[in-house]
Amino acid sequence: MKVQRSVPLVVVAVLALSLAACDAISSAIDTTAPESGATTQAPAATTAAPGTTEAPPATEAPPATEAPAGDEENGSGLLLPFLGLFLLGFLLIGILIGRSRKKKAAPAPPVPAAEKMGFKDYARDGYSESRWLLDNLSDELAIWRGNALFDGSTGPEDSAGTALASIWAQLDDRMNRAVDQLYRAEASAPDQNTSQLVRTTVDALHATRSAVDARAQARFGTRQTDDQFAMAEAGERERLASSNLAEASQGLNDALLALSAVV
Repeated sequence: MKVQRSVPLVVVAVLALSLAACDAISSAIDTTAPESGATTQAPAATTAAPGTTEAPPATEAPPATEAPAGDEENGSGLLLPFLGLFLLGFLLIGILIGRSRKKKAAPAPPVPAAEKMGFKDYARDGYSESRWLLDNLSDELAIWRGNALFDGSTGPEDSAGTALASIWAQLDDRMNRAVDQLYRAEASAPDQNTSQLVRTTVDALHATRSAVDARAQARFGTRQTDDQFAMAEAGERERLASSNLAEASQGLNDALLALSAVV
């Protein structure tokens, strides 16, 4: 933590201030040492007339030496600021150490993956699902679906029918996921042009799915026809439906190609 790293620096600073304070106080004390204010008077010489004795005069005690009042106030004035700095430094050390010992805040709860997703995440998911749909929404699948609607069988190509049935079973879920992710990508697109690319892909996806259903219905109609004249008309409807499916698939392919440039 930054607080823990700053504690030694503060300690060093306080010690330096303390040493400086001690040095300044010592200097102040030295400069305020009392000087000899008066000298003691030597006892007066005693002279006495011959034959008479007189007690020598009493010697006066030297006056007490006192430090000037101004020097005492000067020493006290120097001591108090340094003492204040010294105490302030220790107070700061206590505060910093106390903060460094506080428990770390509880980590924030993990953000759900869905909330972390952005435009490119949605666009890539939508692109992946749409590519699978493009590869599997084929004319072959539509024909199988038309036959299954008519009699529930897939004809002699049983193994192929099973594979196509598996694809059809996934179709709705894949379609819903692709559209949902693309709508999210459109809503979070960084600009209008990118948003339009996504919207074009959604429209092409719906168009291709509709073309598969129309192709399946055309096949179903042909299977229901017995009359030779009606059979010719049914065949024409199938060719038109197949052409529409191919055109829709090409449109979806172009839309995905443009979308791939921004994901």
